[in-house]
Amino acid sequence: MSFIVDKNNYKLLEFAAEVMVYFEKHKIIEIAKLWIAKNIKRIAAEIYEDCLKGGKCGMVASLNMTPRYLYRVVMFGRHGSGRKTQAQYLIKRFNLILSDDTAPHDPLARELQRAFYYDKCQAKSHALANIISRRFLDCDCLRHGWILINFPHTLQDIQELMERFKIPPNKFVYLRCPEKMCMLRLINMPNMKETLQANCDYYEQEMRFFNNQEPQIESYLMKRQETIIVDASQPTNVVKTEMLSLIEKTPYLMGFKHDLIEK
Repeated sequence: MSFIVDKNNYKLLEFAAEVMVYFEKHKIIEIAKLWIAKNIKRIAAEIYEDCLKGGKCGMVASLNMTPRYLYRVVMFGRHGSGRKTQAQYLIKRFNLILSDDTAPHDPLARELQRAFYYDKCQAKSHALANIISRRFLDCDCLRHGWILINFPHTLQDIQELMERFKIPPNKFVYLRCPEKMCMLRLINMPNMKETLQANCDYYEQEMRFFNNQEPQIESYLMKRQETIIVDASQPTNVVKTEMLSLIEKTPYLMGFKHDLIEK
């Protein structure tokens, strides 16, 4: 039996050697590298164009890219823009995992608590990003996709999320809603009546922070393929319909827009 195994192993090695020589002789590896270098952006642009046209060109269908697509979604916007409400629609439709709190004994959670205690903004963001990044490597997130609604907060947070996470989001939903409308929604929430003044002070502070961050964040998001901008001042069902349409229309676009060649 060992002789047969050895003989088969020898034949396998012999075949591999012959293939290697054939590749060297006909410059197959060099040709493959050259072809990839010349065509990868062109193919990406064709997929991009087909996504924009709703698959009418047949590029996406020919590659069998539609089945079991896993969405990794960030819901971004002001308090009161409807992030949680719209996130629930996406969770039900695509069976996504909602990011949850980390256990108190987790060392990263303790790092975050210390950062909040000493009010170090950069340390807060770094610790929170570490917790979220590790959570997205869990099996349930890898198998089902995920949605994130309470992070990021600043441009630095977004850059960390989009450019340095091992598993970055492939959809960044920006629910754009005016400050006055968001405040009106928040004030009319049932739990606001008992501590209205305290809650208003908190939300006004949050709005000021968002206003300071919004211009540079929006400038960055407009450069990314993953960005979907939805007018969240509309009724909830209208926002949901528009959001779902945009998400499903271009499901395979990631990275900066200038990374794809113009046709």
